[in-house]
Amino acid sequence: MHGHLNGEDDMIKTWMRIGGLIFPLLACGSALGAEAQPASISAASLPGRYIESLKLHEAKRYADAAAMLEPFYAAGPEGMDWHWNAAMYQLARDEALAGRKEKAMDVLLAAQARGGSVPAEQLAADADLASLHGDPRFARLVEATHSQERLWAREPGQNLPFAPNLSDDAKIAGLSVLWSEARFNFAFFDRQPELDWNQAYLDFLPKVRATASTEDYYRLLMRFAALLKDGHTNVYPPESMRDAFYGRPGLRTQLVEHAVVVTRIDDPALPGQRWRVGDVLLKIDGEDIGRYAEREIAPYQSASTPQDLQVRTYDYALLSGHAGSRLRVTVRNAEGRQEERELMRLTLAERSKFRTNGASFKLRPDGVAVLTIDEFEDTEGTKALLANLPLVNASKGLVIDLRDNGGGSTPVDLLQVLTRDRIRGAMTRTRSYVAADRARGVLPGWTDVPPFEVPADPGHKVDVPIAVLTSARTFSAAEDFVAAFDAMHRGITVGETTAGSTGQPLFFPLPGGGSGRVCTRNDRGPDGMVFEGVGLHPDIAVLPTVEDIQRGVDAAVERAAGALLVRR
Repeated sequence: MHGHLNGEDDMIKTWMRIGGLIFPLLACGSALGAEAQPASISAASLPGRYIESLKLHEAKRYADAAAMLEPFYAAGPEGMDWHWNAAMYQLARDEALAGRKEKAMDVLLAAQARGGSVPAEQLAADADLASLHGDPRFARLVEATHSQERLWAREPGQNLPFAPNLSDDAKIAGLSVLWSEARFNFAFFDRQPELDWNQAYLDFLPKVRATASTEDYYRLLMRFAALLKDGHTNVYPPESMRDAFYGRPGLRTQLVEHAVVVTRIDDPALPGQRWRVGDVLLKIDGEDIGRYAEREIAPYQSASTPQDLQVRTYDYALLSGHAGSRLRVTVRNAEGRQEERELMRLTLAERSKFRTNGASFKLRPDGVAVLTIDEFEDTEGTKALLANLPLVNASKGLVIDLRDNGGGSTPVDLLQVLTRDRIRGAMTRTRSYVAADRARGVLPGWTDVPPFEVPADPGHKVDVPIAVLTSARTFSAAEDFVAAFDAMHRGITVGETTAGSTGQPLFFPLPGGGSGRVCTRNDRGPDGMVFEGVGLHPDIAVLPTVEDIQRGVDAAVERAAGALLVRR
């Protein structure tokens, strides 16, 4: 994002937006009572108690809400993860509403002193803190937060408006922002010991000056970001230029057995132009398709693994370009005849009308249930499973198809329905920087963030064998799900190796209205499995074939269903 998102409501991971800050948390439903005090305070127990405090806050039980979080204030931030700041901000609000203004001020100062996670504008306008507005310390805190934001929450050149050709100063500012944010925050320089990032910055300075348009400039920034070889480290053009970059015909392709094959047709006009699933693309504008992809597409793709790069090159981006422009394509149809055809690149708005991602459920004639989830941006997948849970538990097995799932929010709620055991989150490392240490010659190191734990859903449980389908398009939060599923030893995985990229990207604006992001977290599976830069390998490998696609055979589903029927 995926990127990519976290949190829950009654055992569901969701994004909690606190004072304008997107803040990843885990809710643990009613796992903790309002009056309960944990035997020990740890970062792992903070997310659940935070959500409990929010429920009490909504019930206007402000003193009880404060009691849920007070132990974390008493313990202090040492050893806590990034949840602590937002939890302390919520504690300050509850203390203020409970009439304990001095305690509220102390907590607020402690939270903001640790780094500040609430924008000054939100801080000053928060009605829950109205009783503090007359305190001179509050006014100084707001002003200090404004000063911090000028330095850290804004980027050089971000206010420069779009122009068909940005100035050299603006272009250099944007390159410098991307270089700097990666230098301090990127989680995977160790994967590329041969990359000299500082030298790459110097090499690109004359290149950005030489660009003749903002479009060329952003394409160059994409090439610069692609040097980091990470699927969560990207550059995006200004919104007004998106159709110049992402115009694409209403069909999908995939590299299968060294051939580029049409795997899906979304545009209802294309069948009338002789397009069929299974057509093989040979040339684009008269050039061999492999050479075209290597020259025109691959260098601009930020990818963590060879399989991720292959998907981005031959599926997502192969036919992309200016919306409204046409491609001349040489095609071999299923009967072996070679034809010349044209494809029109459509706008994002036009393509959005053809297909909607989401979740679907069906029960096969052999008694195997199939739940397809194409994204984790919401909880539709879990809702579809729960709505059909009686059918699932009466079935001969459940296939969860994540082969086209590009991620979103890690679906803890879905995992909780699949097991009776506690679920552990990812093991995470992120960069740490202490200015005084660097002055003493100590280089930036790493901080390990404790994994969260949540209980199983006490009211719902899938009781049949499970198979999860994966591919190189299984990305980000979908990989988090697969990693947790593997660690649970709950079932089998079938298909292809996943993309090998997840984590928490840092987003930042670029001149002219574009944006960039840099991956800040190095995640491993709950069992320590390393899949960043590798991918998660299936228990049963099933690769698609051109013949299968032309015949409409889904070999991975068939293999998974067969394995479940044997297990049953």
